[in-house]
Amino acid sequence: MAFLVLLIVALIFGSTVTTEEVKNFRMCRNAKCSVFNVFIEPCPEALDNKPCEVPQGINASISFQYISNFTTEIPITRLYASTLLVDLPFMDMDTNACLYTQCPMVAQVERSWLYNLYVSENYPKSSYTVKLKFWDGEPEAKSDDECCFKFDMKIV
Repeated sequence: MAFLVLLIVALIFGSTVTTEEVKNFRMCRNAKCSVFNVFIEPCPEALDNKPCEVPQGINASISFQYISNFTTEIPITRLYASTLLVDLPFMDMDTNACLYTQCPMVAQVERSWLYNLYVSENYPKSSYTVKLKFWDGEPEAKSDDECCFKFDMKIV
């Protein structure tokens, strides 16, 4: 009987999806923000500082804390697969950043961000450098008012 209970507990804990902190993310050059506590689910690989392996056909959550150095009523965002020549946007992402964080975005105020990425079967299985970027979308905004960081992800 004790063996059966241990087996059931092992199956339950062994099948849970883990959210792990991604410590090997990198800030983009000239980013006007601080980013910390980056978590991706599922990503047990983060325990070993390896790229997250995300299967096609699932939702992967990306969450983090940030402090922006700029204020905006209209933050715009985009998630990219970064290449040497061009950044290719993940097309399923709504660019209204207020869907993922509290608005208005206020300079020097710590905020949370949560985005659920559907990993489409149409995305090629490969390794990617993913860039998450948000910026001031107001007409009078400075072009350098943006926050950006990168992390590695493998679509499997």
